Amino acid sequence: MYCPECGTRLNEKARYCWNCGAELSIMQTVKETQKSEQETKVTEIKTDNNMKPAEMKIENEKKTIEMETESKKSKDLKSNFEYNYRNLPTEKPDGIRSIYLFDFFIRMASKENIPVLIYLAINAVIIGTVFTLLLALPFGWGMVSGLIIYAASISVALSPIGEWMLRKQTGCKEINRKEDIDKLKPLFCEVYYKAKKENPSISSDVRLFLNEDECPNAFATGRKTICITRGMMSRPDDEIKAALGHEFGHLAHKDTDRILVVAIGNTIISIIFMIIQISIIIASIVTAIFSIFSKHGFLISIMNALVTFLSLIVLKGFMKLWTALGVALCMKTSRSNEYQADKFSFSLGYGSQLCRLLDSFGDEKPQGLFASLASSHPESSLRIKKLVELGAEY
Repeated sequence: MYCPECGTRLNEKARYCWNCGAELSIMQTVKETQKSEQETKVTEIKTDNNMKPAEMKIENEKKTIEMETESKKSKDLKSNFEYNYRNLPTEKPDGIRSIYLFDFFIRMASKENIPVLIYLAINAVIIGTVFTLLLALPFGWGMVSGLIIYAASISVALSPIGEWMLRKQTGCKEINRKEDIDKLKPLFCEVYYKAKKENPSISSDVRLFLNEDECPNAFATGRKTICITRGMMSRPDDEIKAALGHEFGHLAHKDTDRILVVAIGNTIISIIFMIIQISIIIASIVTAIFSIFSKHGFLISIMNALVTFLSLIVLKGFMKLWTALGVALCMKTSRSNEYQADKFSFSLGYGSQLCRLLDSFGDEKPQGLFASLASSHPESSLRIKKLVELGAEY
């Protein structure tokens, strides 16, 4: 069987064209239309043998117009197809897993997630220790309090509020420009429709956002967020669809929660560090006031300012390193998930396009959290090799 859109040879059981992404049901209709046109053409040729030259000329002109009209109809069949993903059913977990926080921890109970679980446990201990010292609680009660507070922080991180906060951190904004909407909406709807048919557990409310970074990139987070960069929009449409298919793969496999928990769930830790910073500043102000009345006031003021400055830098740097460590641990445990997301994009019909996209990545480096996310990805050559093994032609 061949794809009528691009002529690519396909497996008889294929649901989508791996080269151009056309859906099988549409391809079958187009194929039947073309077959009908060929049969009609053969019949007409037989009839033409009995006609006079003048009659044949007029008849041929009519047939040409009819064939062009039919051909246009068959082409419009695909372009007019609406990928209405909202009409597709959504599978939801039952029982205790219907509560997203419990579902998250159940999914975390695997060997590959041990580093992340250790990181979360250390965070809970830090919070518990602070509560024990500040509130003069017994050690056990302090630890329990820290665990409860941290669990609440994780709950916020896994909620729509957490997704919103992460979008703000990564500079992902709503798409408002008409030319951007006109370009991205058809691509997004097509991939969304195919992804939801492939995996009905994907939410019906996934939204696409845009980051102004010029480095081609994309990421998914939580349950309902996909963000692509301005640089990605410069790529061909089929490569953008391949990238979106990859990100929908992450949503389908629920690989996206750990970043939320680390980046947003650390809010309590951030608040603790903020309190320490404020305490240092207050102590610095008090010291500066007393130094005015001291014999060596000028020297004390200089030392006080220097100590305050260095303390604030160390605290801020430690907080950044601590969050980066959490992100790195999350990413280290999710490298295999990149292959699975690539496989998902391949199953939607975008294998070869994804190979081209991966092979086009140069020396441009994403910024901020995008850099941490990209650093977790296996080498492009290894990902391309896996896709070729699956059957992508490249």
